[in-house]
Amino acid sequence: MAHREMRKSRVLVAAAGLLLGLVSVWLRVAWLAIGRHDYYQERADANQEQRVVDPATRGNLVDRAGRVLARDLLTYSVSAVPREMADPRRTARMLAPRLGLDPGVLAKSFARRPRYVRVARSISPALAESLRARRERGIYLATEVQRVYPLGAAAAELVGRTDLDDAGVDGIELEFDDLLRGQTGWTTLLRDGAGHSHPLPGGERRRPADGDRLVLTLDADLQCILESHLAAAVDSLRAVRGFAMFLDPRTGEILAAAVSPHLGPGKGRNWNFTDQYEPGSTYKVVAAAAALEEGVVKPDQVFEASATGVATVAPGVTFHDVHKAPRYSFRDAIRWSSNIVMGKIGCAVGAQRLYRYATALGFGSITGVEFPGEAGGLLRAPEHWSARSTPTIAIGHELSVTPLQLTLAYAAIANGGVLMRPMLLREVRDPQGQVVRREQPQASRRVFSEATSATLRTMLTAVVDSGTAKLARVPGITIAGKTGTAQKYDASVGTYGAGQFLSSFVGFAPAEDPRIVGLVVIDEPRGKKYFGGEVAAPVFREVIRDLMRIPDGTLTPGVTQVAMRPPAPAPVTVPDLRLLPPAAAEQRLAGYGLHARFTGSGPRVLSQEPAAGSAVERGAPVAVWLSAPEDSTGRCLPDLAGLSLRQAFRELTRRQVAVQYVGSGVVVEQRPAAGAHLPLSGPCVLRCQPAPIVARIAPGALVR
Repeated sequence: MAHREMRKSRVLVAAAGLLLGLVSVWLRVAWLAIGRHDYYQERADANQEQRVVDPATRGNLVDRAGRVLARDLLTYSVSAVPREMADPRRTARMLAPRLGLDPGVLAKSFARRPRYVRVARSISPALAESLRARRERGIYLATEVQRVYPLGAAAAELVGRTDLDDAGVDGIELEFDDLLRGQTGWTTLLRDGAGHSHPLPGGERRRPADGDRLVLTLDADLQCILESHLAAAVDSLRAVRGFAMFLDPRTGEILAAAVSPHLGPGKGRNWNFTDQYEPGSTYKVVAAAAALEEGVVKPDQVFEASATGVATVAPGVTFHDVHKAPRYSFRDAIRWSSNIVMGKIGCAVGAQRLYRYATALGFGSITGVEFPGEAGGLLRAPEHWSARSTPTIAIGHELSVTPLQLTLAYAAIANGGVLMRPMLLREVRDPQGQVVRREQPQASRRVFSEATSATLRTMLTAVVDSGTAKLARVPGITIAGKTGTAQKYDASVGTYGAGQFLSSFVGFAPAEDPRIVGLVVIDEPRGKKYFGGEVAAPVFREVIRDLMRIPDGTLTPGVTQVAMRPPAPAPVTVPDLRLLPPAAAEQRLAGYGLHARFTGSGPRVLSQEPAAGSAVERGAPVAVWLSAPEDSTGRCLPDLAGLSLRQAFRELTRRQVAVQYVGSGVVVEQRPAAGAHLPLSGPCVLRCQPAPIVARIAPGALVR
């Protein structure tokens, strides 16, 4: 009896346990089905649905005449899922020869990665169609785009390039990437149990918005002509490199900017915007124009030089002339590029006025051109000059300029004394071709009078007619210009290197009504020829000759355009506002006809832009930065991390900090670190990386 009761008890306990287990399962199922419904629904959607990115078509880049400089070309990518293949080795043997791959290497890739292998990208539509016709299991095709550049290397460092995801990484492609790339779309696909994806009828979708079409100021004909002649000169002279730029002096539109040699993607950059150098004698026009504008000299005034080619221009300062003469008129000093006379004229102008006209022409600061990585040159304020600086700067040493800055300065002389803002973009058109933005030429300021500019044009014409630039002459058109042959400074020995020259020529045509201005620089020509008039001027000559042969081109006889010469008042000099209270700074600016734009709320002025001594138009704004209320440490290096290279250059340039950089994109590291006291003993070194981009999956990915 007791045994029967015990068995009955065990059965009841087991039944109760089973019932409890079933209840627990039912409760668990109910909780999962109701309480966790949304969670598992999301997981199911994630496992069963796939959102495939539908990339937008990148906008075209075209030149001023509508000729395509960059466009998207439809291509295909090949991927594989080896575990779906009947025989991966046979498939590898079939696929590899068609794609130019090694069959053994491809078979090993299939064995190591059975779930997915990216086989090839950017194959032609014809090859893709032949692969699709074979209907091989485990082989998938997806559409993608390849950016093509009809001018090839001729404009590589100017137009720039894109990466495999069609995002701009340098040049104009990077600068205007936000306009060109458009807006990505997407499509929802359903993934079945075998892992295949299928489009959903009526599934969610956002159509892509294609990028805008950009009309640039560039001239494709001129770019190719310039590239050809520059490369030929660099090759024949066995030079280290060469760079050249041409623009329209009336509008500031950049027509061409070439470099040689080409260093390949990620290694080269357009030195016309990003590099700076000592200009030598091409810079003498700054002192000459300042002297004429200030009435310091007359064109026919005679100056003592030296029959031996050696003379003292200031106490303790001795200059040498290549062309030896006991005396020169001012005209002939420009014609024969006399260092002695121009050094004396620089002293007559004086440090403050020489600096004022240099900054009025834009030297020492970035121009604001829409191109990544623009350098600002180097021009110290007069308080940092030595006893020999004034005559030395007057002949183009002890400062650095960019090719763009120097070309714009000559353009101001050609344009009646008005400095124009540089332009690379003319129009932005939407995918339907409608103009959504149109750029207009803008005058920065008037630097010289019409009379001064006309006198200089006459003097520069004589340089080509019968002076140091006779090899720039072109029959049928009058050329004006100036040569330069600057010894290069060798930092390793602390002096100018023997036999190392940077030879240049800057000119414009026609001299009486300039329509084009150009700079040609040959870096370290090797051989007996190294003067700018011998190696750089002929390149300019050949470019002008070819341009004159183009029907209805810029220099075709009879073709004229409206000159952009807006009236502008004579410049005024920006006063020094540092350490002044805000009210006193505002009052001082008002006395010069200027007005302040304050940033910050501190008790004293920390910095200003434009810098003290700069020449600006009356009525122009002056940006004034105030120290923080608790700031008692003076000026410090800002935190540049995350800024674009252009933004970092602006921040450092207005603080008169020299810059060196590695890479492109956004700043990820700086040396010295943020907070370092200014001024620095050396340059601020920036390390940059491309801005992060979102990877895009081409439409049709993993769809057989």
